[in-house]
Amino acid sequence: MGKFDGVLIATDWDGTFFSNNQLYEKNLEAIRRFQSEGGRFTICTGRFYDFIKGFADQVIPNTYVICYGGAYIVDPVTEEVMYKGFCDEYLFTILKSVITPESEIAAIYVYDESSPDGYTYTLSEYFDNIDFIRGLNIYKTVVRFLNEEAALAAMRIADEVGLGDYIAVRSWKIGLEFLKKENAKGAALRRVGEKIGAKLTVGVGDYENDIEMIKDADIGYAVENACDALKAVADRITVHVSESAIAAIIADIERDLAEK
Repeated sequence: MGKFDGVLIATDWDGTFFSNNQLYEKNLEAIRRFQSEGGRFTICTGRFYDFIKGFADQVIPNTYVICYGGAYIVDPVTEEVMYKGFCDEYLFTILKSVITPESEIAAIYVYDESSPDGYTYTLSEYFDNIDFIRGLNIYKTVVRFLNEEAALAAMRIADEVGLGDYIAVRSWKIGLEFLKKENAKGAALRRVGEKIGAKLTVGVGDYENDIEMIKDADIGYAVENACDALKAVADRITVHVSESAIAAIIADIERDLAEK
């Protein structure tokens, strides 16, 4: 029996675990110790799985990896896919309201089953390829605006149109992503936790697209550099990403377990 048996830590990647183009050795050492004592550690990211595999020489999750913002869950050992969640036609009802020829948009990213790193379109290319895009099995769509004001305005417009069972959340100041709520990070964390029989789930993030995960975790952490909206829903706020936040969280959990 290890001291971390039953504990699952799921961390966002950019701005939470990865920063300044690096992974921090103190985090990696703490994760290896956490895993050796029975803990389960994984990544919950908007990025695609092959990107995370590129860091396998530094960090190896020992349970299911969560990608595309929660819509794709895969076993990193067997590469068996545990879950895929796709958007439906209502996605385009929402997008039609925020993607117009006059929109202040720099790029549109469509992440789908046929292309691991997705398709990138300019505004005009998006309209030129809309019939092709409608035929894809889409995990999520991300719109990068020219400025923060345009991104916030698009969020308001989408909400007014009606999101239904979708969410529209920013993954950075000018990046707005659209996917089904049932395929978002919170639902993904629950799926993995239930699959492995976790007794304690810990979610860690830094931006608005992590809110669902932070709220659904037994303990939701915001890193010190997190946006205010995430800090407002977090159970705890830890150190800055550059101060090895995951190592600090593992130390917190170890203290919590010792006090029980």
